[in-house]
Amino acid sequence: MSFTAKKYFTTYKNSLSQFFQYRLNLGLLVVSHVVSLSGLIYLWIAVYAAGQTVGTYSLEHILVYYIVLTILHITISEGVGMGFEVSDHIKDGVVTNYLVKPFSYSIERLVKMLGQVTINVFFIIPVIAVLLIIKPDSIPSPSILQWMQFAGMAFIGLLFYFLLYYAAALSSFWLHQGRAMVFALLLTSNLLNGSLLPLDMFPDWFQKLSRVLPFTYLIFLPIQTLLGRIEGWGFLLLVACLWALGLSLFIFLIWKRGIRRFEAVGR
Repeated sequence: MSFTAKKYFTTYKNSLSQFFQYRLNLGLLVVSHVVSLSGLIYLWIAVYAAGQTVGTYSLEHILVYYIVLTILHITISEGVGMGFEVSDHIKDGVVTNYLVKPFSYSIERLVKMLGQVTINVFFIIPVIAVLLIIKPDSIPSPSILQWMQFAGMAFIGLLFYFLLYYAAALSSFWLHQGRAMVFALLLTSNLLNGSLLPLDMFPDWFQKLSRVLPFTYLIFLPIQTLLGRIEGWGFLLLVACLWALGLSLFIFLIWKRGIRRFEAVGR
């Protein structure tokens, strides 16, 4: 194993070890999400109890939607925190420590995030198991294929969390408050990724727009995959590949320009 590969592996292991140091923080994060989820469940039960329906979703499906949404927020959304951290590293000049090292700062951030996501996934697996045991019979169990497709789509969402928030964080090379860009992306993302409402509850023009944007891969598409409501896999994968390549190229170019500016002003 090369030195660079060993460094990335060490970063991954260190990220895993942080679970034992910060498990209370993770526990509090889960509790906060569960409290928020409880309020949403109460709201939707009240809506359906009043005889109203929402789109093509049954009460069971809408509850599953928000439960899976909460699980995704707990597990794969580490890119948000990573974005704020990268922004601070640029602002405080920490990235200069990496310029003389024989490995990529960007890849190290990705590897660290993957370690954190691994911890989150193992933490949430028992919760998922309990939910599957206690779920009512009216909610069909996903097939093995659906679980595999869900895992694949969630992994794509994880990569987009990294690419989008890393790209936003690079604005700190030019903006003193680059954190504002990350926060603005967070607000925009929550609207466009299905965190507020399922995207198929919005007008047709909004749905068409969301299909060609990367945000839908963060939350909405993984959930729809698990619910068995996905069509046009070829188109979705093509759009995902194009966005992944485009964002990667954008990050590469902006990083190069940002570092040149960084060195020119002597930060």
